[in-house]
Amino acid sequence: MSLRLRAADGSLAAWEPSAPPKVVLLAETKGAGPLSAARVRAAGAAVRGALTFLGFEPAVSSAKGCDLRVVVAPATPDEEDYAARGFSHEDFHYFCLKTHPSKPLLFSWEGLAAARAELGDLRASARSLAGVTLEPSSRGVTGYQHRFREALSRDFDFPEALSCVWDGLRPGALSPGSRAALLRAALPALGLD
Repeated sequence: MSLRLRAADGSLAAWEPSAPPKVVLLAETKGAGPLSAARVRAAGAAVRGALTFLGFEPAVSSAKGCDLRVVVAPATPDEEDYAARGFSHEDFHYFCLKTHPSKPLLFSWEGLAAARAELGDLRASARSLAGVTLEPSSRGVTGYQHRFREALSRDFDFPEALSCVWDGLRPGALSPGSRAALLRAALPALGLD
């Protein structure tokens, strides 16, 4: 499987695990404040997890040319503001995963609260499946893992990868063993382990 990553010039390039890309994360918007740096860190954690999941050895480069551009919307609160309101770095990380890294992050307190609730539900699902010892149904989980892998390999489409995980967690979609296997693979790949 190759990684199809949109370059800074907008073109799509493909890499194989034997020739890993150099990934540079940056905030394009000047004056966006400390939350810009927080988004770059969140995207960085998710990108490193995704690259590892896809069979690449994460490589960070400080070169000016970049393979992934993180664009951060201006006028966002700083990290102290969201911490003072009871939000964690993990809440913000999950909030960032819901927007493609190359698109502006449209911040709202309501959106961050919804992300915190959704992350809580995901963590609760992971806790409830942590003790599952049933073998996953290879036929059932394979389709979800393929869709998840395709989303990550397609220019780090984290919103689609999250959608795949939630689809797999729907009642009746997968057996408990398959849901547990999907979460064991997906959470680290999204930087949520």
